[in-house]
Amino acid sequence: MMLYGTYRGVIFFAFVFFLVLNFIRSGGHTDMWDGMVTFLLTESMALKHTAQLHPEIPGISNASTTNRVNAMLIHEVGNYKALTGKYFEWLSQSRPVEPVYASRSLLLPAIGVPFYFAAVFLSVDAISFLTLSVNSIIIALTSLVIFAFALDAYGSRRIGLILGLIFAGCSFVLPYNNSLFPQPLQGLCIISGIFFLHKARHINFSYICQFTLKRKASRIAGYQYTVLSGTLFGLSVIASPISGLFIPAYIICSIIYLRKNKKLLLSFVVTLVVLLIITALLNYIRFGSFSEFGYGAQYGAFSLNREWQGLIGLLLSPGKGVIFYFPAIVLLPLAIKYSFRLQTSLCFLAVYVFVALWIYSGTLLVGGESRSWSGAIAWGPRYLIPLLPLVVVLLGGLLKYPRSLKTKRLINISVAISAVAGFIINVGGILVWSEYGLIYAWEREGLGGLAWELMTWEPKYSPINVHMKMLYDNYVSTIPLEDYRDTGWDFALYGLAPCQYDLFIYCKFGVVPFLLLSCLAGLFAFLILVRNKREEHIYS
Repeated sequence: MMLYGTYRGVIFFAFVFFLVLNFIRSGGHTDMWDGMVTFLLTESMALKHTAQLHPEIPGISNASTTNRVNAMLIHEVGNYKALTGKYFEWLSQSRPVEPVYASRSLLLPAIGVPFYFAAVFLSVDAISFLTLSVNSIIIALTSLVIFAFALDAYGSRRIGLILGLIFAGCSFVLPYNNSLFPQPLQGLCIISGIFFLHKARHINFSYICQFTLKRKASRIAGYQYTVLSGTLFGLSVIASPISGLFIPAYIICSIIYLRKNKKLLLSFVVTLVVLLIITALLNYIRFGSFSEFGYGAQYGAFSLNREWQGLIGLLLSPGKGVIFYFPAIVLLPLAIKYSFRLQTSLCFLAVYVFVALWIYSGTLLVGGESRSWSGAIAWGPRYLIPLLPLVVVLLGGLLKYPRSLKTKRLINISVAISAVAGFIINVGGILVWSEYGLIYAWEREGLGGLAWELMTWEPKYSPINVHMKMLYDNYVSTIPLEDYRDTGWDFALYGLAPCQYDLFIYCKFGVVPFLLLSCLAGLFAFLILVRNKREEHIYS
């Protein structure tokens, strides 16, 4: 029991550490389109107890007819009419009379409901509170799962802490704790699902079971892990329909892990199938089709309306290429080489997810817009975020398995350089909101309607460079917000301007809370590393 208590203490300290780390750099804005529609769905669930966009919620009823919210409603209502063939009258030029289902997944809005009630209870702005809290906690939980995975697979808290920091602070997920995009939640579900499969496979070798559980309890824990894994993989499809492409990989991974225990394998498959049936029923209730998630044929995996430039863009373009926003990914082939024998299933899932996301997202063409594959106005290749936790866990193999001292030193240096480079590149995305980056490129750089295209392909207009220029020019603090009110650019009002940096706590309360939280994060990192280490020899 003492060892189990030590394990729980380390996990607790790790969660608090990653949570504090995320709150240090949290902003108070919400991304437009996905994020705003997600917020409106949360508000509808909280106030009207419906999974539809309800026209009487404050976020819709209080919006002016020129507000960006109404442009979103036009899109959502038009899309719903096209999918269902139902006609809806209009209260004005841009508001439906009756509730409609939106082309957004329901899991993230549902998670946001308790945070909405908390905002009401605290009498604070609900949009700011949700964007400050929801994805911050989701990313912190993802970092925690990475830490626990490393602790179980590599037997080292040091490696676990390093990997969690690489994910949370040195990848392009860094700015997304200020958003309501669904990709971080999708990534959390996937990495958690494979982690619990790993735990189910190694249940008989886990030190927790050896010291605290009898054999019968061990079997029960195995079933608990497989049910959790199947549930999380199923929830990943509800979080984002793109996860439906990964179902074959989920099944293959479960076979690799559980092939020697058919009962555990069956419990996983049954649980996953039940979640997929629930997902299909939700689709039918909303759109009259078991396979329709609300995005229509334009997002369909089998649509022939595709474009191929994104296959290059997702990898190598200066504005959206994963190699620029997450330099550590160049070490993935080497990580697979060292980890494949002991982490076969994880290697397979990482490669499968990478290829599936790359092909599907890289050829995406929606409404004739060539930037569809890029994730539009977002930092880095947004659709590749679910891949990051898998890659980061595999990087732990580079820190653990090489035996040659010279090779180990060279690999450690490579990991450190790529991590530092990732932090330097992505810190601009957390200090300056990407929506402000678009305004700067459009107006200050004079790119006009070509802004998206040039920011994707021209190195000097890459968001990495543009955001650094904005920081150097102190641009955000000079944005004339009133000039954008009730215009097509009114999304500027959802940011933190005229604050120079997009850090909510620093902006609102000065530098003292920022420094105190940083010290607190350092304290918990210290506790993680120095707390009783007697259990680590069991892993090793």
